[in-house]
Amino acid sequence: MIMNSVSNYALITGASAGTGKQIAIECAKRGFNLYLVSLPETGLESFVAGLKEEYTVKIQFLSIDLRLYDAPQKVFDFAQEKNLSVNILINNAGLGFNGNLESLNTALIDTMILLNVRAATLLSFLFLTEMKKMDKAYILNMSSFGAFSPLPHKSVYGATKTYLQFLTIALSEELKGTKVSVTSVHPNGILSERALENIKKSGGIMNKFYYWFGLCLPHGIVLKMVGRVFRKTDAPFHAKE
Repeated sequence: MIMNSVSNYALITGASAGTGKQIAIECAKRGFNLYLVSLPETGLESFVAGLKEEYTVKIQFLSIDLRLYDAPQKVFDFAQEKNLSVNILINNAGLGFNGNLESLNTALIDTMILLNVRAATLLSFLFLTEMKKMDKAYILNMSSFGAFSPLPHKSVYGATKTYLQFLTIALSEELKGTKVSVTSVHPNGILSERALENIKKSGGIMNKFYYWFGLCLPHGIVLKMVGRVFRKTDAPFHAKE
């Protein structure tokens, strides 16, 4: 069972929109205090204000660009300064860009690696020591359906998500015998004109299969997969249909 003391918090990155926002809402519904992190000027402050009006949980937030060199450390330092005991870490923040490798630029490649790989790794590293001291703690890495196969025209993004998958597997093995559970989930994409174009461009039968199968999965299944992390709680983590 997840212990939810007055000082325990669920840290969620990329919390102002999309899957991260929905996870934050579901956690608030279940009485988890929240520590939300997202880019500046993405509506995080107004989102937090709305959550406080509807739920009685405590909420702290930090608007910061996780691509910055010292950002993961600042996220950790903020928790220390506010005396937040993070027993749930959800590495949700991530970005992906389409195109052949040579058609990208340094800034786009850096964004994917710094956010999808570096930030998630360092946040896990920084919070892990304290999490191991808790009765129970959880790390959830948001990978991607694209982690299971090389993705031409989205090669860097797919590689970063495969990294998260293997990082999760390795950490889970390293943390056997501790009370820290490490899980990754692999949500599908969202059907759009750009996604359909990627299907046309993708090389190989397996790549086309992963694109089509992933896009056919209901988007709400993401929250159901996230529920694996909370499977031992008294309040099951179910997405609304």
